[in-house]
Amino acid sequence: MKKVIQKTGKLLFILLCIVVAFLSLTTIYHHISLGREADSIVPNGILIDVNGYQTHVYAQGEKGNKPTLVFMSGSATVAPVYDFKSLYDVLSHEYRIAVVEKAGYGYSEIYEEERDIDTLLSEVRQSLSLAGESGPYVLFPHSMSGLEAVYWAQQYPKEITAIIGLDMAVPESYEYFDFVAGNQMMSTGRAAVWLGLHRIPGFYALDTASLTEQEIRQQKLLMYRNAVNIDYVLEGKAVYSNAMEVKSGEILSLPILMFVSDGQDFGEYWLPCQMKFAAQHGAQMIRLNCGHYVHHTQFEYIAEESLKFLSALQ
Repeated sequence: MKKVIQKTGKLLFILLCIVVAFLSLTTIYHHISLGREADSIVPNGILIDVNGYQTHVYAQGEKGNKPTLVFMSGSATVAPVYDFKSLYDVLSHEYRIAVVEKAGYGYSEIYEEERDIDTLLSEVRQSLSLAGESGPYVLFPHSMSGLEAVYWAQQYPKEITAIIGLDMAVPESYEYFDFVAGNQMMSTGRAAVWLGLHRIPGFYALDTASLTEQEIRQQKLLMYRNAVNIDYVLEGKAVYSNAMEVKSGEILSLPILMFVSDGQDFGEYWLPCQMKFAAQHGAQMIRLNCGHYVHHTQFEYIAEESLKFLSALQ
């Protein structure tokens, strides 16, 4: 029995040494690679100086009499300019589109800045203005940025023609969100990224539809750099107070079209919250049989219905 215990202990020690050695190698490789890869990260849009740091704005399509479509990413989307590409490529044939990457997202600088709703909105509006883009805008928010879109329409209604939500979060949904589990997941993710584990193929899922080989490479480099960075953490800490600030604001009177997922990525509360928001604000809601990133799998249908919706506004 004693020999069995000794043998088991020895095997466990060897296994522990292997794990420590593996994690040491992934960590060293990751941090060395970040330095080497920095010069290979090349923005496809323009960098804007906002409040002491740089944000990235990408625009496509001709300017004209129609409103500009502004794409706003959800939390922790490492490269919004590529994440939305399948959808905006279709829409840019008829409309000017712009993707604003906030601090910590895509090609924008990772900058430890407060993420209250006023700061977030100011960052987006300044970025567009300094990039030479002007309203009126139709907002395409995904997930958490739904709060920013609604707040934008509340504070500056003359700038916004409509909102087309891509399974956008609504204020009430954060009253049901499990913040304990969310914070634990964020902490685990931060540790995994510091150890370089997100460089293991398949560890961090990315949508590559409609991307060229060069864009796929750029998206990977941005994922290695941006994954679970401090700006995502600060957004998560501020989201509840941001949601309550938006909830206390005025009911919107502008046209709203909401593409809504099946809700399985969140829980039973997701769909009822979406339906309640749609009823309160007179929004049109289209339910989709897919996950939270609706613009990945349903971009053709979303583009078709969005063009119909926008045409009716004209």
